[in-house]
Amino acid sequence: MGIISGVLVLLVAFFVGMDDILDEWQLFQPMVACTLVGAATGNISVGIFLGATLQMITIGWMNVGAAVAPDIGLPAVISALLVCGPAAISIKHGIAFTIPFAVVGQLLNVFIRKRMAMLIHRADQAAEEGNLAWLDRIHLLSLGLQGLRVVVPTFLVMLISPRYLHSLTNRIPSVITNGIDVSIGMIAAVGFAIIMNMTIDKNLWWWLLAGFLLAVLSGLNIFILTIVGIILTIIYIWFSNQHPNSSEDSSDIDEQDNFDKELDDL
Repeated sequence: MGIISGVLVLLVAFFVGMDDILDEWQLFQPMVACTLVGAATGNISVGIFLGATLQMITIGWMNVGAAVAPDIGLPAVISALLVCGPAAISIKHGIAFTIPFAVVGQLLNVFIRKRMAMLIHRADQAAEEGNLAWLDRIHLLSLGLQGLRVVVPTFLVMLISPRYLHSLTNRIPSVITNGIDVSIGMIAAVGFAIIMNMTIDKNLWWWLLAGFLLAVLSGLNIFILTIVGIILTIIYIWFSNQHPNSSEDSSDIDEQDNFDKELDDL
């Protein structure tokens, strides 16, 4: 890997680590992180494909209460580096490395958050004193630590010989890699089902059926189907906004009926 590519990968890792705690630009999402690493290493198409696969796998990973979910940004960057970088391992082997690095990222995330308790007390003290400059420094320092959480492991992986990585991947039993191939398809289907369950509406089912039939019968590629879907979505939203009162009135009537039924039950 060239020096420029290596520096770009480390920059991507730094911003991914910061945004993993900010949750502002979604750079830590595998679809974005793998694409950026692929662009930095000159294999953007492979990065997009890997990111799309990892995105479906990690779609249900989220923090719930005090429980910290497995990290997303660190395994996305490192797996993209292994697949798109000089090692050029296969995607299924790259995904095999995702889970252990997700656990490592989770442990590092918990470790840094515990150490940041001291910074929080310093920030409270600076806020009470009205020292906004020191408060900004503490904020930037905490973000920098989160960025280093991804940069340091990524740099260590970059120091490993690609030949050794190839020999390491060849030692993985075929039973495991074949199981990963099968699980990728199953997890992707589960992730898509989760999205449908969260967003589907009874008025949109026929859109799903029409899109499925169009994809199967027309033989169009995914790019053309995406353009058609975007155009139809814009048209649907435009027509829906032409008559907003009718839908609002019907929803108000339904809410009033439900309220009346609850009063009758009481």
